[in-house]
Amino acid sequence: MMLVHNNERQVQRLIEHLSNDFDIYVHIDKRCNIKINESKNVFIYKKIKTYHGSFNQIIATLYLLRKAFEKGYDRYLLISGQDLPIKSNEEIKNFFQNNNSEYIDINKIPRSDGWPNMSRLTAFNPNDKVCGMKRNIIIKIFYRFEGKFLGKILSIIGKYFPRKLEYDFYGGGNWTNYTHNCVYKIFNYLENDKKYIKRYLWTYCADEIFYQTIIAKLDGLKIENNCLRYIDWDSGPEYPKILREEDYERIIDSKALFGRKFDENIDKNIIEKIYNKIGEK
Repeated sequence: MMLVHNNERQVQRLIEHLSNDFDIYVHIDKRCNIKINESKNVFIYKKIKTYHGSFNQIIATLYLLRKAFEKGYDRYLLISGQDLPIKSNEEIKNFFQNNNSEYIDINKIPRSDGWPNMSRLTAFNPNDKVCGMKRNIIIKIFYRFEGKFLGKILSIIGKYFPRKLEYDFYGGGNWTNYTHNCVYKIFNYLENDKKYIKRYLWTYCADEIFYQTIIAKLDGLKIENNCLRYIDWDSGPEYPKILREEDYERIIDSKALFGRKFDENIDKNIIEKIYNKIGEK
């Protein structure tokens, strides 16, 4: 499963490589005009506007999960269009063969390093519906209004009437590797607890909390605290860093299955080197 919002050529190449051995479910941000080729095992959807940090990120992921779950797979992997496999397709398949663990980044929050600030859960955070958009004058006026007034009102409400922390919360990266059993349990939980999903309507970057917290509530799962992604949160200049050719050895030496993130407009050489290493078909 893949969430996509930019870099059409890069995404198309990624899909073509992975679709040799995997079925691919792609959700494209409804705001984008990129086009991806559909085929017998590549399914393209463009249903939801997936603003950064918004509740819609959760909805888009649930949408892909439901579509894939209808077919019934042994394993469901979620990546972004800016990820790359750093192991061959065969190595990825072999890793998950007869493997019933859930590989996710999961920690009780706040972590020892203070992430995230718990105000993310106790405050009321408006969804930023214009984040990343090319703003005309009308959007700029609306954004200024929303930022100044709606944000301030919600901030006051959150200060004097903070949202309750009804249970323990868990968080981590939203790039995950679920078994069929885990996805079944997630949907069953949501079906039986109608209030759960509504709890995250006013939570900033709730996609980094929503799934981990459900999974922590579920019984009968074997959880490995490892999302199997090589991600550099320390080096900058971006956070996470857009990986470059200078990172090649660290990426390849990693035990991760995927690297995150890459951008052909910043460094296309690293992308070429990785595809050459894993044996692009």
